[in-house]
Amino acid sequence: MIASKLSKQIFNITKKSDLEQSLKMIFPEYLKLKIYFIKFQIAQFEMKWNMTYEEFEEKTEEIPNAFSQKTEEEYYEWGEKMALLKHYQKNLNEWI
Repeated sequence: MIASKLSKQIFNITKKSDLEQSLKMIFPEYLKLKIYFIKFQIAQFEMKWNMTYEEFEEKTEEIPNAFSQKTEEEYYEWGEKMALLKHYQKNLNEWI
């Protein structure tokens, strides 16, 4: 069971008296915020490289220093953001 203090905070935020209703209200908003932030991070990569992640994958060999440690780290971080975006969008769709 959720701790009493946490329940009180949830009820205070949502102005609901039912925990299930409160969570149904909070959780989708949380997911929307996560999606927004991840899209922002992805947009930063797209602006830096002037291409989408898919284009980056296709043009890897044309990119200067494509196999440097820094570029590879960015590639993996970008890919992680793409995977997280799909994960959170899937979960949001299940809640809506």
